[in-house]
Amino acid sequence: MKIHLKNPNEFKKLLLQKGYSQRSFAESSEISPPYFNQIINEERFPSGKVAKRIADQLEMNFEDIFFIEDACKSYQN
Repeated sequence: MKIHLKNPNEFKKLLLQKGYSQRSFAESSEISPPYFNQIINEERFPSGKVAKRIADQLEMNFEDIFFIEDACKSYQN
């Protein structure tokens, strides 16, 4: 399963509305700025722990920012 931002552009706006640059938010959340940038640009996907840290730092619910993609191609019965 992969965790995706619901809307990367809206997320960038949200950061600005909360008074953060991407770098300042990453540093305040104890996430490396390059990794955070890759998450925003959908080049990498955050772990559940990192996604929760992001949501908590913004004082929002996980579901307001992220969705979980079920990446399984086949299912066993």
